[in-house]
Amino acid sequence: MVCAECTGEITELPMNEIGKGSLTVKTKREHMKIKGLIAVAVMALTLAGQAGAADRTWGDRFKYEHDTTTKFMPNEFSLDLFGTYATRDRFGNGEDGWGGGAGINYFLTRYIGIGADSYVEEWKAPYRVNGSLILRVPIDQIGLAPYGFAGGGREFKYVPQWTAHAGGGLELRFNPHFGLFADGRRVFPDKSQDYALWRAGVRFGF
Repeated sequence: MVCAECTGEITELPMNEIGKGSLTVKTKREHMKIKGLIAVAVMALTLAGQAGAADRTWGDRFKYEHDTTTKFMPNEFSLDLFGTYATRDRFGNGEDGWGGGAGINYFLTRYIGIGADSYVEEWKAPYRVNGSLILRVPIDQIGLAPYGFAGGGREFKYVPQWTAHAGGGLELRFNPHFGLFADGRRVFPDKSQDYALWRAGVRFGF
């Protein structure tokens, strides 16, 4: 009996085994991306929960406060976590695009603020960033604030291009540190066709 190592012969792996190996590596990479995004979301929620008054517990953050004079403050910084639905995918095709994202906002006054956001589809790495000027009208008696916004952004991958957008939404504040929001915008890319983007999520103020 002559071994393969002694004769110098190279033993080839079956093609199906090679395919399985490639698929396993790809699957592991996707799982690592998803775990990374989940870790970022958990860290953001933890930081948001620790912000604000030191004596404020996590449970208190979600309570609706009836007696608060105003839930919309000047010099307010907030973190958004949201889901998205777009009428076109990341390639600009006319297919539904579901995803999620995060954003930050800063209000110089109760009525005027600036914001930045990014969102992903199918758990891909973020490839766009948007900036907006925000105008809101707080209705303190019910903790509600209609708002409008407009701005621009940049897509760095798939179809690299500049974009402009305009839209509006509604935010419901439970207290100065927590609220729910939903909005829609029309996006106008300079290369692909325009589309609609809808967001809904939670907002942590601190």
